[in-house]
Amino acid sequence: MRTQIVSKSFLSLAAALALAVAGACSTDSPTEPSRPPATPPDGGGGGTGAFSVVVTANPGTVAAGSDDPVLITVRATRDGQPAPDGTLAVVTALEGSFGAVGGPQTATVELTNGVAQVAFFPPVDEEQSVVVQATVAGAVGQTTIDVAGTTTFFVSHVEPASGSPQGGDTVTVIGSGFEEPVRVLFGGVNAQVLSVGANRIRVRTPPSPGAPNETETVAVSVTINVNEEETATDTVAGAFTFAPGGGDVRQPAIFSVTPTTGPNEGGTQVSIIGEGFQSPVQVRFCNGDCVEAQVLSVVGGRLEVRSPPATGFGSVLRDQPSDIQVTNLNSGLSTTFTDAFRYGVDLQVTGLSPDVVEADDPQLVTIFGSGFESPLVVTVDGVQQQVTSVTGSEVVFRPSARELTGCGTVTQNSDVQVRLLNSGEEAGGLTLIFRTEIPQPQILSVTPNTGNPNGNQNVNIGGSGFAAPVRVLFGGAAAQVGTVTPTNVAVTTPPLAGGLPTVACTTGTGQQGTRTTSQAVNVLVENLATGCEDVLPGGFTYTPANTNCVPNPACSDGIDNDGDGSIDAADPGCAGGPADGDETDPAP
Repeated sequence: MRTQIVSKSFLSLAAALALAVAGACSTDSPTEPSRPPATPPDGGGGGTGAFSVVVTANPGTVAAGSDDPVLITVRATRDGQPAPDGTLAVVTALEGSFGAVGGPQTATVELTNGVAQVAFFPPVDEEQSVVVQATVAGAVGQTTIDVAGTTTFFVSHVEPASGSPQGGDTVTVIGSGFEEPVRVLFGGVNAQVLSVGANRIRVRTPPSPGAPNETETVAVSVTINVNEEETATDTVAGAFTFAPGGGDVRQPAIFSVTPTTGPNEGGTQVSIIGEGFQSPVQVRFCNGDCVEAQVLSVVGGRLEVRSPPATGFGSVLRDQPSDIQVTNLNSGLSTTFTDAFRYGVDLQVTGLSPDVVEADDPQLVTIFGSGFESPLVVTVDGVQQQVTSVTGSEVVFRPSARELTGCGTVTQNSDVQVRLLNSGEEAGGLTLIFRTEIPQPQILSVTPNTGNPNGNQNVNIGGSGFAAPVRVLFGGAAAQVGTVTPTNVAVTTPPLAGGLPTVACTTGTGQQGTRTTSQAVNVLVENLATGCEDVLPGGFTYTPANTNCVPNPACSDGIDNDGDGSIDAADPGCAGGPADGDETDPAP
């Protein structure tokens, strides 16, 4: 059996799915909104940059054969602010359905406070991964849901996720691969198992391991095949909350904070976007000591607060980053977003993403840091760049394209600087790498690799990185170039400069002579536009048509052929020159 450990947070899913399904589009026209958009075609809201779209799935893993829905959450922001209410998000999947089993594969939902949710039923007939994509005004985000095999053991979540500290509530543990006998622990305390299915275990909760009148969030553990050879355990942290009075108890979570900086005097109105906020809430700004903020409103997944001063009690916040802590006072459940807000608004840069871009078509780059405020200027190697959005902690800009020279993979390191126009503050020290691929020729073969010294032979040069126009040399002589592709250059060979070499030899009759031999030459291919080249040493061989030993003329062979003591030109028989052919000839 394969064991997969999966930890998921799944709070009040049934209620959330009910709301999400109600807000989804009619199945009669799944790809069209049910009424005219509440925003302009570009998404509205007066922003200048593109939306940032984040899609999440809860749970992210379901068991094959399960009929449980998945809650898809879409969050859209622009310039650090949530998308305007009424902005439409189109959610699609190539497989599965929205709203109900057998429903449409596309749903259109409205964003409220930048967030929308919809129920999704993935295909569960086999083990696979399913991609769900959301589009908001042309901006796209996506998430992946894994459908695990029916034999894969994991615990996903508990429904409902809260109950009485006295115990006795009937709840269902959701997952896959459950095999009896099983043991279920809530915070280390045994629960009474009522029934066991492959994907569900019904249990009666034990009393809370904490104080009877206090809220306690605990892990839930399931052990299968107890006391058997293939026993296995999976645990989900924070899966169940014991709360006085039971009921709807939610775990708060913070997704974003805007703005992220403010003066030491306090008074900055801060928007906290998240989920699970239940009034009354307490919001504190902390750095060791904590200072309580004034809560202005609690609406759904959005808190509006006013930052406390960093100058009085808790002055450790002065000119320092601060965590933000949100607590639901009735349940005592809380969450903390670290380094969420900085007092003093000091300008600093901490990183780039991405830090490597294509030189000819750079993508958007995000500068991370603090103290950013419009108007500001971003420069790369001293040249001003196009800024598309600014928040207190992020600046997004589009680098201008540039031309790099070299061969193969070519990179250039460039200095990135940020300057605030109102204050003149500057920060830098970041390096953006421009990269490009310039074709580097590589010769792998020459076919055929031998030929006539007179040239005029068709040859194919195989390899990679060829880019027309090219120059091809055979031993320094230019070939005639035909068709050029990235992997092949067709050429006609040039004549061999200076002809083939010869060597001394002796014929079968003992006469001295000469033999013509082959000559190997280097083959060079150069991409003329870039100057990048490659050489294949001895890549082509010119070969003679006749390799026989040809006798030298007798009057130039260095031999006394007639034994008169005179050789070649000194012999009267050669008075006519080497062409006489024989020293024994009479003098003319």
